[in-house]
Amino acid sequence: MKILFCFLCSLNLFLAPAAAGDLEKAADAAARQVAEEPRGLEELFDKSFFRHISLENLSSLFSGLYKEHGAVEAAVLVSSKASSGHFYFDTAKGLRIPVALSVEPANGKINGLFFRPAYKKDVTLRGVREGLAALPGRAGLLARRLGEKPENLEALGSDESFAIGSAFKLYVLGTLVRSKTPWDKVFNLREGDRSLPSGRLQDWPDDSPLTAHTLATLMISESDNTASDLLIDRLGRRKIEDSLASLGHSDPARLKPFLKTSEMFKLKSGTAAALKYLNLPAAEKYGFLDSLAKEPLEIEKFTRSPFGVDKVEWFASPADLCRAMEYLEREGGVKALEVMALNPGLSIPENAFLYAGYKGGSEPGVLSTTWLLKNKKSEWYCLSASWNDEADNLDQKKFLALMQSALNALAAAE
Repeated sequence: MKILFCFLCSLNLFLAPAAAGDLEKAADAAARQVAEEPRGLEELFDKSFFRHISLENLSSLFSGLYKEHGAVEAAVLVSSKASSGHFYFDTAKGLRIPVALSVEPANGKINGLFFRPAYKKDVTLRGVREGLAALPGRAGLLARRLGEKPENLEALGSDESFAIGSAFKLYVLGTLVRSKTPWDKVFNLREGDRSLPSGRLQDWPDDSPLTAHTLATLMISESDNTASDLLIDRLGRRKIEDSLASLGHSDPARLKPFLKTSEMFKLKSGTAAALKYLNLPAAEKYGFLDSLAKEPLEIEKFTRSPFGVDKVEWFASPADLCRAMEYLEREGGVKALEVMALNPGLSIPENAFLYAGYKGGSEPGVLSTTWLLKNKKSEWYCLSASWNDEADNLDQKKFLALMQSALNALAAAE
């Protein structure tokens, strides 16, 4: 059962914000619903909430949390603002569930709720490394202090190459910065730019004008595939490849040709096409990709399995991704840092970090997460991990729980 679902906020400018006490009462009441048989949900939640989830599904959500994580022993307020707040639900099994909650000011009832993946409390970076090492397939980790005196705080296969999924978009952003493309430069969306989701631009009309800033924002914060393909086309595949070494990639040949997402979808939609591509000399692969542009893009044909994880993908090590993040911190300027901070990926410990930039990647057989973090001492850190398994799909919740623990351990170390 997925424990992530929509976080809905209501805003009424004519009503006073709910007091912190109302939020805490609502959170305590919600915590008590994490039970084998939740009761009283109709009275606890505002009517508007049930426009988005049925009472039956909400009850199943709470009972599922109970079965998986145990009863909630404490609801801890982390921060609050107006009618919303962030909490930790600490459970009887020693787990912590980050929770965002909002209430209707008029009646104090819950109108928004968001659960993030649970993780074990008080896990060290070493414990995270051991947890990743125990996963099937291959996993890598790097927790690194950046700056004049860099230091690896914990590492596991940090120089090994992994499939990274959409985390490759950091290299598109890095090339955008390195090429000094003006953020307000306008590109028009063309039919040939369209890819498959994630994202929204594939549904926008032809000739839609989009600035470089808008494209970068959608590419990083929403992992919009059409935005990334448009930028790859306009910046130039070869220019991105020429930028890889400057962006810190240790083996740029592994990313040549630098694939568009539409090309990846097409290659993974047919074994014959993939095998032909893989058996071509490196120089001839570019022409083959050009010929793929004529082929229709059909989501029904896309292979939803770990097929080709070790061959048809984007590849980088945790150390490579940290060097890319370090480049963006040093050269990206305010705009690039703002873009990377829009979607922090997981719950960022507010008492430890002033800044968190993030890009992740996921597809069958591939998970990748990379953060750029700045603490209250203005010290910069990178946390990157990848997990690949060609034989089976991955347990995303287990991986994200380990990475949430890593973020918290890194915060506690400061």
